Amino acid sequence: MTDLLDGTVLSPMYETTRRPLYTETTTSQALYLPIAPPTLGSSGAIIGRELYSGKAFIYCPFSAFGDGLPGGNMIVMGDTGRGKSALTKTYTARQIRLGRQVVVLDTKEQKEREEGEWAALGRSITGKAPVKFAPGGGRGASCINPLDPAISGKRQVELLRTIVELGLGKGKGLDEFAGSALRIAIRRARRRAEALDRTPVLADVADALRSPEESDAAAKQRTREQLLADGLEASYVLDRLCGGEEDATGDLTGMLDGPTSLGVDLDADMIVFDLTKVPSGGVAMTVLVAVISVFLEEVWLRPRCECGTEPGQHDRVVVDVNSGAWELGANPGSGCGRYTQRKRILVCEEAWHILGTPDLARLLEKFLKFARGYGLSCIFIVHHLSDIDDSPETQAALKMADTIVIYSQKKAEAEGTVARLGLPAWTAEHITRLRRGIALWKVGEVIYPGVQHLLVEAESHLAFSSGSMTDFETHRDGS
Repeated sequence: MTDLLDGTVLSPMYETTRRPLYTETTTSQALYLPIAPPTLGSSGAIIGRELYSGKAFIYCPFSAFGDGLPGGNMIVMGDTGRGKSALTKTYTARQIRLGRQVVVLDTKEQKEREEGEWAALGRSITGKAPVKFAPGGGRGASCINPLDPAISGKRQVELLRTIVELGLGKGKGLDEFAGSALRIAIRRARRRAEALDRTPVLADVADALRSPEESDAAAKQRTREQLLADGLEASYVLDRLCGGEEDATGDLTGMLDGPTSLGVDLDADMIVFDLTKVPSGGVAMTVLVAVISVFLEEVWLRPRCECGTEPGQHDRVVVDVNSGAWELGANPGSGCGRYTQRKRILVCEEAWHILGTPDLARLLEKFLKFARGYGLSCIFIVHHLSDIDDSPETQAALKMADTIVIYSQKKAEAEGTVARLGLPAWTAEHITRLRRGIALWKVGEVIYPGVQHLLVEAESHLAFSSGSMTDFETHRDGS
């Protein structure tokens, strides 16, 4: 066998070498279709496209619930600048168009704007500024009172105990005597404040701990001195956290030490809590997130129909005469045909503040465990799982994430993520090769190896969060 042009004999190696196979995208998609995972339906928010099949990727935990998706909690992770925040911002904005309500705990500051990176999106949707918290308070700063009447008495006791234990630090908890003294002081603080026709605050509890009454001690078969000793350490903790009239150095001063002054519309489509001025990793951040979470549970998560009315305004419809089972039906006043719980989304930016703190993870466990009953989807945004400890509380929270979104990570982080989440071994190398804006999604038990997030032009300036590291082209005329 010779070459037709120059007559040279082809070598055996050349004769037996297999020519490389080049495929186009359409060819790859055709090969992938027989083994492609099923779509999540056509109802929900558009995320982008699934690269290997070419199909549109539409996701909604409320629409997909029960069909292979046991719950609505999500965790989004990946290296800096890979698209985590952009995905979450556009996803929540698109869900709002479907009638959802969103609350954001924003701890990620954009220095050039001197505000949290969710502030612009919140203003564009609601026309209102975020709810800001700052140590020491100040102009425009908000305050939440852990003893606000909107929070039930039992949750107030739980919350104050958590505040004191977080203030003690190092996992130190209150013993039975100190816990009893705290409960008594809370009751006494309420009575004293009622006599003055005002709402009690944390300073009132500290005062009550330092000035117990004989009747309270006798009811517990303790002397007044013993009851004072039981609660003295707790009073010191509250003093240190809240400061006083002549001491404005408390960790919680201006944020949790006075009457509630949120100035927030709880019916707004999006509420942004700006926590960017609160020191990260300190007791103030942990306590503040704990208080906000309980406040949201007691106030924001109250049952409400999509028509805006409460359950009691809807007719009860008996669905089974024998058992007496019933469901909520129409509301003649609003014209609503049937009660449908309004769905809500809670976003925790830089969520290592929460998941990395066992006490806080334990407090938020109720959010995650009973999210379905609230009609709630929780979204936690982190960089790496190595930022979060391996405590039982944190592991329990991770197990409740039914949707996992992983953007590109370095090899060591990817391998650790795969091992900790129990993903297939092949995903470790795959994660390291993902390009910006493309993520691996695990929805229930189904893995989508390449989902490309797509933005429209109007969303780009609201979703982009890396302006400080980007060298934008500027024109000489200043335009």
